[in-house]
Amino acid sequence: MASNYRILAVCGAGLATSTHVAKTLQSGLEKKGVSCQIRTCSVAESSGVIFQYKPQVILATVSVNSIEDPHGAKVYSGVPLLTGIGSQKLFDDVVAYLETLED
Repeated sequence: MASNYRILAVCGAGLATSTHVAKTLQSGLEKKGVSCQIRTCSVAESSGVIFQYKPQVILATVSVNSIEDPHGAKVYSGVPLLTGIGSQKLFDDVVAYLETLED
């Protein structure tokens, strides 16, 4: 996987949980050889950030339904990266999705 993917971590306030999710995801993806840029924001700013940043993947620690217009990005729940429960499956799912983008 060569591309430098854009990932957005969204939480209620755009501070603590999205930063934790971003760091956890980045280190998990690096172990799998995936290079990515991860940005964080609050759910209130998400539509503007999505429009400008154009992420391929969005991780939300809030309800995934609160991401109103993901502009074609795949939206995942970031909660497994907070709890540790299911985090490996989330890493695998994100990597598998990113691999489908390599055309």
